[in-house]
Amino acid sequence: MKRIPDEKCASVCGLFCGACPSFPEECHGCLSDYVREGCRECKNGFRKCASNHTVARCCERIEFPCQKLEKFSKYPVINGICNHANVISDLKRMKDIGILSWLKEQVDEFTCPECGELISWFDRNSHVCSKQK
Repeated sequence: MKRIPDEKCASVCGLFCGACPSFPEECHGCLSDYVREGCRECKNGFRKCASNHTVARCCERIEFPCQKLEKFSKYPVINGICNHANVISDLKRMKDIGILSWLKEQVDEFTCPECGELISWFDRNSHVCSKQK
């Protein structure tokens, strides 16, 4: 059964977990109970910071955006794509329109119109539709 991204896919740091190559086999979103190891550890400290400030997402903090988030938005670059590039603008958008509306926008943006598959960040420019395979 195809897993539909839910509010747990609107990450702490502003990423859309539904576009992660690990979704849904290894992870159901960083706010879920089934989180891939790399995100669970969150070496950037966003999960711990949010917990310490009793918020779910960075955009809920007064100090948003912080220097750590600004630095995070610039790396890594894989295949010429930085999947973190929009985290600050996406967090602002989440705050402005609400999590569910933001999620709908993300699902629409990352879904192949032909086959209905979610496309990962790194495959956006090279997606091969399953209907064309």
